[in-house]
Amino acid sequence: MWEIWTVEFLLYLTLATSLLAPLTSPSGKRRLAPFGVALAGLGAFIAMSSVLLYATSLGKPVSFYDGLIVQDSFTSLMLLGIGIATITYLVAVTTEGLGWTSSPSLYSLVPLALFGSFFLAGANDLLVILASWLLVSIISYVAVALPDSKESKAAAVRYIFVGSVATLMLVLAIAFAAVASGTYSFSLTSLQSLQSYAKALAALAVLFLLAALGFKVGLFPFHWWLPSVYGRGDGRTISLVATVIKLSFIATLTRVFVVIAAGSSISGPLALTLAALAVATMTYGNVAAFTTRDLQVILAYSSMAQIGYIFAAMAAAAYFAGDLNMHMLRIALYAIALQSIAYALAKSPLFAFTGSTARGLDSLRGLMRSSPLSAVTSSILLYSLLGVPPLLGFWGKLYLFLASAGYSVWLVLAALINSGVSSVYYIIASRELLSKEGPAPSVPRSYRASLLIGAVALICLGVIAPLLLSGLVTIYL
Repeated sequence: MWEIWTVEFLLYLTLATSLLAPLTSPSGKRRLAPFGVALAGLGAFIAMSSVLLYATSLGKPVSFYDGLIVQDSFTSLMLLGIGIATITYLVAVTTEGLGWTSSPSLYSLVPLALFGSFFLAGANDLLVILASWLLVSIISYVAVALPDSKESKAAAVRYIFVGSVATLMLVLAIAFAAVASGTYSFSLTSLQSLQSYAKALAALAVLFLLAALGFKVGLFPFHWWLPSVYGRGDGRTISLVATVIKLSFIATLTRVFVVIAAGSSISGPLALTLAALAVATMTYGNVAAFTTRDLQVILAYSSMAQIGYIFAAMAAAAYFAGDLNMHMLRIALYAIALQSIAYALAKSPLFAFTGSTARGLDSLRGLMRSSPLSAVTSSILLYSLLGVPPLLGFWGKLYLFLASAGYSVWLVLAALINSGVSSVYYIIASRELLSKEGPAPSVPRSYRASLLIGAVALICLGVIAPLLLSGLVTIYL
């Protein structure tokens, strides 16, 4: 019981900081107050995630609100990754958001997004998923629109449109599941004993659920909005949406499909569907990244490729859940967690960096001369995305390849080829950043600090992750 009381106290402390931030004055000596309140909420969230990870690693999930929320070690690790990614984001932006006309909304939205992530990641009921989905989605819409620029407002309008479509699909999925099974639980294994019409409705529920979540994370063919939002919005707020918000959706997506597939005949078709979407997504993202020299657009397409890799491990997880092969399921879940955290720790400071400094690779040339620290650390982040050892991204891809190989040799081969293809644009981007000839842009101090924190975190986690965490990851079935 101690862990439940501790987690609930820290969770509501996170919510309290969100409610307090708008009440603080952004003027005079209290100018730092909203930023400090957001940091306090972040600290409470990280402490809560650490308690959850410790408690769930002892062997059993932690249940809240009569089982509506169930946190296991997989979701706890994802929540901890969300918290660490938020550190890099807040360090980068610091008090810059207080200069926007929307001040101090940003510092209220950050802890509120963390609060919603707790419910979205651990939801054990479709209606809870819908409620937390709406909360986190609305936060992301507002966040994209916060900076005072036309590009941000246009990106927000596109994002709201696609978010509305995704929410409609989620509602349809819930309706089909409820009619077929008479329950709002997202476990559809009980439908195997029902009549054919119920199985058909269950299949529709799974398809609409996949489409809804596919829109949210930029999965092919639901990706069409991503380049114009991630690539054209203000990188300082895209940094929050593309990492912190996205990880909460990856967590619930993994949980939903693993629970649906567990011991079910639907696991085979579901794993095959996820694998096909994974290959299409990583291939499209990597090929499209060659069409531009805009670093933020490259990062946007790279985000698609990274989702493709994560879905490869997710396909393996669904397959192993169907066979109840718990050893391989843990490897697949660990791959998803590591790859997601490595993705967030690299993309959060990189998106913020492009939003504050320059977007085009030609404009970023000479960075090694004006800010050697930024050039080196940003290159480390890019190489982590590529999967260079000993960075955390290497271990994410290694476990991803191991899990995928246990399911399909063709899937791991596609992932390996795509990873090799991506090395070209990552190396080109790094070469331009490390060049001493060019306009030599200046990088604000806070963004240099964010890049450094991200790089150090990826190096340190790359050293300890395979030693300390591999035996901890389980999921509640």
